[in-house]
Amino acid sequence: MSDYKPLPWQLPVIKDKRRVLLLAGAAGGGKSRVAAEKIHLYLMKYPGATGLVLRKTYASMLNSTVLFLQNEIIGENSGVKHLGYQQRFQYPNGSILAYGGMANAQQREAIRGVGAKGGIDIAWLEEATQFVESDFNEVLFRLRGRAAPWRQVLLTTNPGGPFHWINSRLIVGGGAILYESKAADNIHNPDDYMDTMQRTTGVDRQRLLLGRWANAENQVYEMWERTTHVTEEADFVKGGGEVYWGVDDGYVGEIDEDTGYFKQNSHPRVFLIGQQRNGVMNIFAESYEVKMKQEEHIAKVLDLGYPTPEWAAVDSSSASLRGDVHDGQWGDRRWSIQTHGKPPRVDDSIREMRDWLLPDKNGVVRMRVHPRCRNLIMEMETYSRKPNTGEPAKEFDHGPDAARYLIWPLRHWV
Repeated sequence: MSDYKPLPWQLPVIKDKRRVLLLAGAAGGGKSRVAAEKIHLYLMKYPGATGLVLRKTYASMLNSTVLFLQNEIIGENSGVKHLGYQQRFQYPNGSILAYGGMANAQQREAIRGVGAKGGIDIAWLEEATQFVESDFNEVLFRLRGRAAPWRQVLLTTNPGGPFHWINSRLIVGGGAILYESKAADNIHNPDDYMDTMQRTTGVDRQRLLLGRWANAENQVYEMWERTTHVTEEADFVKGGGEVYWGVDDGYVGEIDEDTGYFKQNSHPRVFLIGQQRNGVMNIFAESYEVKMKQEEHIAKVLDLGYPTPEWAAVDSSSASLRGDVHDGQWGDRRWSIQTHGKPPRVDDSIREMRDWLLPDKNGVVRMRVHPRCRNLIMEMETYSRKPNTGEPAKEFDHGPDAARYLIWPLRHWV
């Protein structure tokens, strides 16, 4: 690997042989460098291997990534030849590193012929948020080379919006092994780089400095951190404490086929199930539904197999739903659950929930969410205030509303 010395966070990336690796996080962490070094090392180690490097457009590939590979990674003394007219680097051991774009049919067709029988061994998608999901699928389906005992796709990117397919499929959906980095992890950055990054504001600050998949300028819960608040430790523990529900009413809406999440103008009914342990509310399950009768939805939540809740905090503007939670029936099944109404003031309960999300004097956050609650996680990252009035917007507020209904009684009514 010439004189390249991996940073501490990069070394596990070099060693990882799993099929899909996502290198994400704030700008300046060294994501592109480790991806480029790994694909170069792979091609040198395995004779006859085929590598493919892609950016969304061929022009951006030529003007940035190819120059980076040629000048910083491969070098002049490696014996690798750059055959620009064939859009590839030729290695002495028979390996090749092809490059291209996927912006149009012509560019796609050019990269489809790469590799023996169209198969490739290792691929790198640079600036991955610029690709659509079908681009990724096409590369993944072609990962069938046989030069090495393992194959891999690397994606490098700064975060985009929380509903981007990379976030929903690869991070929340677990479709990739995630490595996150920040500028502070890279000792090679200039001294004034962090000063520049600290001056960024708005969405750029959220994505490039903090490494968040955010699209809201005025987030209601800007202290929300996936790495802090989303944890397997929030799972249900038998005998670990009472179970509670938070319920926000809704009925209409539809799923966005590209993201797998409800569209912005949807209003699903939401049930969140939590367990309080040692003063921490652990939200471990969710149920989002549209166009489902409320009695059926209640029965469906009960059928998840968790204990009947000690009480349920229900959107009190829906007297019918609260009544059915308190004393209802679906088919032959009946139930009776104590209920509380929603908090009297929105701003008061938002302040209360913000307090639970912030670390206390001992560094403990008192609200945690299990990774299976993918809709709640996405909405916590998206829920924002209207820029003109500062009032919470009604889009993507369903899970956050159910969560604050759940939190409020623990201090004020119970």
